[in-house]
Amino acid sequence: MSPGMSPGANEEAAFLSASPSVAVALQHAPLGIAIFDRRMRYLAASRRYLTDQDLPADLPLIGRLHYEVFPEIPQVWRDLHARVLAEGVELREDEGDRFVDRNGKVDWIRWSMAPWRTADGAIGGLVLYTEVVTAAVEARVKLQAAEARYRAVFDHAAMGVARVSLEGRLLEVNDSFCQIFGRSRTHLLDADMKTLVRPDDIAAAIRDSQALLAGEIDTYSAERRLIDAEPREAWIYLTASIVRPAGEGAGVEAGHEPGHVVLIVSDITDRKRVEAEQHSYQDKLRLLINELNHRVKNTLATVQSIAAQTLRNEHDPLAAFQKFESRLLGLSQAHDVLTRESWNGADLREVATRALAPFEAAAWTTIEGPSVWLAPGGALTMALIFHELATNATKYGALSTPGGRVALAWTYDAETRTLSLSWTESGGPPVTPPTRRGFGSRLIERSLRGELKGEATMDFRPSGLVCVMKARLSEPVRADAALGTTAAGSPALASRRSDPS
Repeated sequence: MSPGMSPGANEEAAFLSASPSVAVALQHAPLGIAIFDRRMRYLAASRRYLTDQDLPADLPLIGRLHYEVFPEIPQVWRDLHARVLAEGVELREDEGDRFVDRNGKVDWIRWSMAPWRTADGAIGGLVLYTEVVTAAVEARVKLQAAEARYRAVFDHAAMGVARVSLEGRLLEVNDSFCQIFGRSRTHLLDADMKTLVRPDDIAAAIRDSQALLAGEIDTYSAERRLIDAEPREAWIYLTASIVRPAGEGAGVEAGHEPGHVVLIVSDITDRKRVEAEQHSYQDKLRLLINELNHRVKNTLATVQSIAAQTLRNEHDPLAAFQKFESRLLGLSQAHDVLTRESWNGADLREVATRALAPFEAAAWTTIEGPSVWLAPGGALTMALIFHELATNATKYGALSTPGGRVALAWTYDAETRTLSLSWTESGGPPVTPPTRRGFGSRLIERSLRGELKGEATMDFRPSGLVCVMKARLSEPVRADAALGTTAAGSPALASRRSDPS
């Protein structure tokens, strides 16, 4: 060693004299570079190395021990230096190591180190390359945190979330999306969105998507029906928003394509079902009110007609009152049946049973025929007709004597909706045709013609009255029609036979 030279100066001189250009290149290198001998004394260092360590660019380092300049270097790094010098291996850390300097400042350092060798091949020391990557590491950590937050929100969101490509293919879906659509993630990631939407909604979906991709709108919301895996009418409410890569302009006109579309969907099937039920209820209520208004007017008109005819043909006020009261009672019996059925109609058998009940004719009357459902107007009409026939039979016909009987029977042709009825009296006093048509006959004929588009024929046979009636029903009978024979007003069966249909 020459007098006045620091330790390691001879090594530096020998190292740098081998190539004078090395010194110039080292000084201006864009990375932190330091060259050490086997004792980890500095032989050379770049300016960037010094400035990265917050040291003056002209700080003299040659000959100084690395661990004296940076006493805070952790033992793990010292062990790495020793390994390179002892084994001649190359080591590196590309992601960056955390380093805390003497002032407590935290930096992240990307580094690599390798041995340098003398002319005879011996390890002369090591070369250390360093780069401060604190900003990049912090940015990466922030990005990872943001991605973790995004993933947590995406995966566990209560609403369905999906990323969709420009072509409409699903790129990513969360669990809620799979649950709403009733399909597995594997199935959905192979699917095109158009295959999941009902055909009737595809045109609107394409129109909205084209406007979104063209930059005409930034987002849109819509209700769509799904082709659901379950046998149900499935509805979703979706919001679609476009996500463009950073730095892109808006719209295709700027020469940029959108990165992807984000869909947020919620299941509104239950809401739609409730809305449909509400609409159905409102429609039914509206129909019921209209029907009720119509029936009230018709009932008042019927009451008016009954009163006028009764008072016109009966001169005794007490008898007129009794007849009028009896006829109103028959009308009210039919109303009771209709009220119990919410004015949706009534079964013909029950109408007949209730109409005949006030005459205590259960033991003398048989009712035979299939179950036929009458509309409200038809039920009222038949109740009045049965009441008139029973009133006439009680006063003049079969029910006026103990041995008399009445047989009420009907058939129904489902194809033509034709109802055929017969009222046959027997066992009563001999019958003679009346000299004039009374109110009861006119009521029966007029009621059948008006409400049921039918007709009635009165055959006054000596053995008893036979009234044959035909009517065409405006609504089909109920599906549970069955034939049977019962005693009127009693659940006991008088006879039973099979339905010929």
